[in-house]
Amino acid sequence: MKYQIELGIKGTVYGLRNLVLRATSGALRPRWLMFAVTDRCNSRCKHCDIWRKKPAKDPLMPKEIEKMLSDPLFEGVEYILNSGGEPTLRADLEEIFLAEHKALPKARLQLSTNGLLPERVVDLVKFAVQHDINLDVGTSVDGVGEKHDQIRGVKGNFKKVDYLIDELISLRARYGERLRIGAQVTLFDFNLDSLEKVRAYAQRLDIDLLEGWYNEAPFYGNVGKKPVSSELIRAVESQPSSLLQEKWLRALKGKSIKFPCFAMYTFCALKCNGDIVPCLNLWDTRAGNVRENSPTEIWHSPEAKKARRTVKNCRGCLNSWGAGWSFESGFYQFLPFYFRHPHILIRDLTKK
Repeated sequence: MKYQIELGIKGTVYGLRNLVLRATSGALRPRWLMFAVTDRCNSRCKHCDIWRKKPAKDPLMPKEIEKMLSDPLFEGVEYILNSGGEPTLRADLEEIFLAEHKALPKARLQLSTNGLLPERVVDLVKFAVQHDINLDVGTSVDGVGEKHDQIRGVKGNFKKVDYLIDELISLRARYGERLRIGAQVTLFDFNLDSLEKVRAYAQRLDIDLLEGWYNEAPFYGNVGKKPVSSELIRAVESQPSSLLQEKWLRALKGKSIKFPCFAMYTFCALKCNGDIVPCLNLWDTRAGNVRENSPTEIWHSPEAKKARRTVKNCRGCLNSWGAGWSFESGFYQFLPFYFRHPHILIRDLTKK
């Protein structure tokens, strides 16, 4: 997922407004939602222990999801990131996407998948288009060939991912902007020797590649395992200049990356059991459960206010969607980056 910053006066005013509201009230409401539709997973990744955890016994059902998203709190949601675990393990995934679309017909939906069940993904894409759902599909590519399989812990995974991407490319040619596809590689010491191969693979297929940082978080169960090396620093330095890259390098060099995070302001995360939480790092910071109270009630509850205080005191992270959504929410604070790199500002303005 790539973030899109609104440039110019409009973006600056919007960002300044959000920063003021973040500092003074709880008036902001979600534009984005991360939904972990299941906590079951069929990968055995080296950098994530979700698969070791005991899954929830009673995940939200499609009717519950539609009712929840129909709450006034979520009426401004523009994007729903459906993740897991592995979402394709849910037999009712099509019904979940349809429920989301019924509640928020203008929102764009995303599926984040490990690609181990490629036919399920292809079926979902066709279903989505038939029901006028605009869909993004992102899949993990942490290496090429056996390297990917070693990292993801399942033999034959890369072959399935490769097949899936080929199928998605064919569908993209048919459906146009209704379907967008991309890949993500999580950078850590074990796969740095394959980074150039992954970049070449994505370039050859003409798909967006997101190079994500190794996110230590309770969500993944990997706290304390973060690798930092000179090779990792060089890999990040080889990326095109960006705000994310700049902060990533600061983090790798032990410097502060703290910035105004908008978790529990313009975005939040939803667990499959109905808990609303700020983000992956604060996965155990529960603001409430949609089976017990309405989302609006939860958003204005003492627990939500406490969660926001925790967010403000967080040291910061560069989770791809959390950081990106925060960047979009508070553009004004990032003007100094463009002053340091005016050629990037010109490039981004030209793209518009």
